[in-house]
Amino acid sequence: MTGPRAPAPSLPDLGVVPVVGRARGQFTHPLDGRYGALDPRELRAVVAWLAAQLAVDDFDCALGIPEGGLVPAYAFAAATGLRVALGTVWQPDLPGVISFAEKHDPPPLTFKHVYGLAPGDRVVVVEDEVTSGHTIVNCVRALRAASVRCDTVVSVYIADDPAMRARLAAEGIRLIAARTFAPDHGTHLYSTPAARPARTIGT
Repeated sequence: MTGPRAPAPSLPDLGVVPVVGRARGQFTHPLDGRYGALDPRELRAVVAWLAAQLAVDDFDCALGIPEGGLVPAYAFAAATGLRVALGTVWQPDLPGVISFAEKHDPPPLTFKHVYGLAPGDRVVVVEDEVTSGHTIVNCVRALRAASVRCDTVVSVYIADDPAMRARLAAEGIRLIAARTFAPDHGTHLYSTPAARPARTIGT
């Protein structure tokens, strides 16, 4: 089916958590699972609504971008019966790996890698949140360069930012989300308490 059939589930505001060794914080919310246990029933309700906005038969596979997109992508695939491909920060030494940059992540985490997609596969990207859209653009360009078909992104949260929407539209990317947040909310990622230096276990 296409087009909204019911209002999106009610979702809480995004929070921000500081990250050790990193100037940029991370968004957090109850459906994340990394900064608090999530209730799978709540995530199922959101991905069911997102899936209802699409003609799911138009896709072969859901793709999750690490880290935040992995759990929603798996849940989306479980709800729809699609295959799921999960990106990784570790580059497999295998032919056919698709790589792209997430520039706000420092090395060695800057590049994300996807394995297991074939030319002609029809992919929907599933994210937890989209702020600037730059990572999505990089991802979709890399998929298309590998002859993987991708023009749709679904996300739990997106910034209510005309510039971001225009950036994706210019690439022919359709964006669907359950909830928006203020475009200046991304500035809070850099206003968390100063990051403590990273340390190794036992120091």
